[in-house]
Amino acid sequence: MWRRFLMCFLLVCASVVALPRADVWAQEEAAAGAEAVGEADEVAAPAPSIVRWNDAHSIPRLKSPSLSWLKLASVWLLFLIWVRSADWVNQDSQLIGLGYGVWNAAMFFPFAVLLLLTAFPIGVGFPFYIAAAILLPLCYLSTFVPYVVIRNKAVPLHEKVFTPDWFRYEMAFIGSKVGLKIEAERKAEYDKGPPVDLMAIAAGEERDNQANLLTARQSPGYIFTKELVAEMIARRSDRVLLDYTQQSVMARHHVDGVWHNGEARDRESGDVMLAVIKTLANLDMTERRKKQSSKFAAKSEGHSYICPVVSQGVKTGERVIIDLLGGRRESFRTYEDLGMRAKLGERWSELMALDQGLLIIAGMPEGGLTTLTDVSLMETDRLLRDFASIEEVHHREFEMENIDVTTYDESKGESPATILPKLIRKYPNVYVVRDFVDPEAAKLLLDEISDNRLVITNVHAKEAPEALLRMLQKKVPHREFAERVTAVMCTRLIRNLCASCKVAYEPTPDLLKKLGIPQDKVKALYRTPKPEEIEKPCKKCGGVGFFGRTGIFELLVVNDQVREVLLKQPKLEALRPAAKAAGMRPFQEEGVLLIAKGTTSLSELQRVLKA
Repeated sequence: MWRRFLMCFLLVCASVVALPRADVWAQEEAAAGAEAVGEADEVAAPAPSIVRWNDAHSIPRLKSPSLSWLKLASVWLLFLIWVRSADWVNQDSQLIGLGYGVWNAAMFFPFAVLLLLTAFPIGVGFPFYIAAAILLPLCYLSTFVPYVVIRNKAVPLHEKVFTPDWFRYEMAFIGSKVGLKIEAERKAEYDKGPPVDLMAIAAGEERDNQANLLTARQSPGYIFTKELVAEMIARRSDRVLLDYTQQSVMARHHVDGVWHNGEARDRESGDVMLAVIKTLANLDMTERRKKQSSKFAAKSEGHSYICPVVSQGVKTGERVIIDLLGGRRESFRTYEDLGMRAKLGERWSELMALDQGLLIIAGMPEGGLTTLTDVSLMETDRLLRDFASIEEVHHREFEMENIDVTTYDESKGESPATILPKLIRKYPNVYVVRDFVDPEAAKLLLDEISDNRLVITNVHAKEAPEALLRMLQKKVPHREFAERVTAVMCTRLIRNLCASCKVAYEPTPDLLKKLGIPQDKVKALYRTPKPEEIEKPCKKCGGVGFFGRTGIFELLVVNDQVREVLLKQPKLEALRPAAKAAGMRPFQEEGVLLIAKGTTSLSELQRVLKA
């Protein structure tokens, strides 16, 4: 913050350099006086009459431009160079331990004081802008150059800056951005390999993070770790599992919800890679049995990633899971983005707009449940109703406008029930409680429904009827729940066929009949290519056959028949037919629509339904 204040303050001072100049005033007054004296010597003219705005009390006015854009631009450019240099010195001196306090003062105060002095005229006619043009660059160079010389003596050869090799490398790097190929060696071994920058962020102090990063860079496993992260990005893998055995390291990538085998690695290179990962994550690299968890960060092609790491000893050796969060991700804002049918989205919007009831949004872990909940809240009206969200303080959700968040801390023995009495007195219209963690909170929220309140919650379930039973397992009051539950929206994720390599085929009449698709409606269905049909792996999907995912949805609007079954016979076998009788279209029918459109394949729908 102080740097921003300093930048604005010095900008004003720098601008003064180009404002009205006292020496110009003095020169113009002297010239005017000399001209008047010359005229008086030649002819004795009568006393001039006093003209308005030109009397004895008039202020001298400039007849030449009062703003010098050239001077302003030069001072402003030097100022920007100084600010950028001072910021680099501050960070660099901390990284290599050169006493950042001393160098910050050396870079800041002389230049700032001199800039202030040269920003104002010292006396009439004094060419202070000439002093600024000479003294300011000298002051900048007299502090910056000594730092560069001293720091180059304290760092290895590949970390030296402003040397011929450094300039050659920078020119090669800039040229590569515009398609020019200039031969230049990399600055260091750790800078080789794919364009991925790794960062240590798990230590409490920044100095410890920098120490971990420097230690990791000295290992050959640093390049292996960069290659692993680059492979995850290229394959769109959100998770990689490394299984360490006595002979090798097996890798599996999680892409669009499905595990795919990766290339095996020998144990020696796998061990040095794991040592680097644990060093970056501030974990004990010698511990191979106990469970450890932390994270490191990475950057690639302008995108930032957070990489949580979990390691655990197993019977065969050690298992490591690395997630890849962030980067280029799809943004879901509407029901259409999720793949929801228009009519289904309109019906769900109507339910979300109710003033009273209990709405349950269900799905499997990592199956789109959080995204569906977020989009449902974004799509509903949050201006005319007061929304109150209850969240655990260590597991915050995506923040949205016009939703007030009240937190509780489980580590302190708090729960939604402990904060609900105070929240109820604020009279919100809608409660958003992602989890009914205790029966007491459930009872309080069900009582609020009877007072014309809408409650929105989540539950993990494979299908909409099962979600009702999962809620009962949370020990909610059985009768009150059956009477006040309004609807369940359940989601699953299904992979989209790759548009670049999917193969069309003519379905048989029996297959169309089994799927419930009229024969005159569909001429071809689609599938992934067979191995003999592939000449080269598809560049888009990498030979997987699928690219991205979309959602399929079940909407169960609870009617009296479903309530009766829920009260008298709360079993899945009884709830399913009751749900269909209430108008629920199951996942199978929703998936068949995607098959008919060519969005996905029959085998993919079968996989999702069996999951």
